[in-house]
Amino acid sequence: MDQWVQIPSYSTCFVCGDDNPIGLAMKFKGKDKSIESKFTPKPEYCGYKNIVHGGIISAVLDEGMGWTGWLTFKKYYLTLEIKIRLKAPVRPGVNYTLQATMLKQKGRIFFAEGFLKDPNGVVVAEGKGKYFIVDEMPE
Repeated sequence: MDQWVQIPSYSTCFVCGDDNPIGLAMKFKGKDKSIESKFTPKPEYCGYKNIVHGGIISAVLDEGMGWTGWLTFKKYYLTLEIKIRLKAPVRPGVNYTLQATMLKQKGRIFFAEGFLKDPNGVVVAEGKGKYFIVDEMPE
């Protein structure tokens, strides 16, 4: 796959869903085993003054890492495990880039890593995740 393709969203998802009124509504594109997305946090995502809450950053990284599996399997996933490292404060109003790559697969489980970068390309948060491929989304 040489061209970027649009990754589908799950309508009610907090991170990517268009039908979630309090969600982030992020859009993802993919190529080979990698995805990319833009993320500009709003002030209401902050915990401490002018610092985006770590839970929001974790959700963004988790979502991006999980969508890397779509490119290979064309199926949804459930998160089994994530590890996040916050390296610098993430600020509201700044345009960040999320990049994630699927690293390997073992049966119905795949592993991925992700990076949130500031406009200068500096990694402000990174993560690793383990995901389970599902045939249908559970209700």
